[in-house]
Amino acid sequence: MRLPGLIAILASGLLGACSSLSTAPDASSAKAHVQAAERAFAHTMADRNHAQFASFISDEAVFFGGPSPLRGKAAVVQAWVRYFVAPVAPFTWEPDEVEVLAPGGARNLAHRL
Repeated sequence: MRLPGLIAILASGLLGACSSLSTAPDASSAKAHVQAAERAFAHTMADRNHAQFASFISDEAVFFGGPSPLRGKAAVVQAWVRYFVAPVAPFTWEPDEVEVLAPGGARNLAHRL
């Protein structure tokens, strides 16, 4: 089963592997970097590698989709272990569209809230 959109929304801000985005020379390069990281993140499910999945989750992660949000890496990793038990992944995902904030964009957004 492929989850349309939901996982991409959840995972897009959670990838610790994207920490070098602030040094990307342009938006196109930054988008390509995010797409590659998202695909690598998705492969952790296909490869049934829960430890590698956990390596992509930020300490500040918030996942929506259940009765209440999962807050923090430990909560997300613990809740998602059930998706890695079966020998075949219960769903797949891949990025359909990527947008990247300008440097300081997240900080500016936080100040507006």
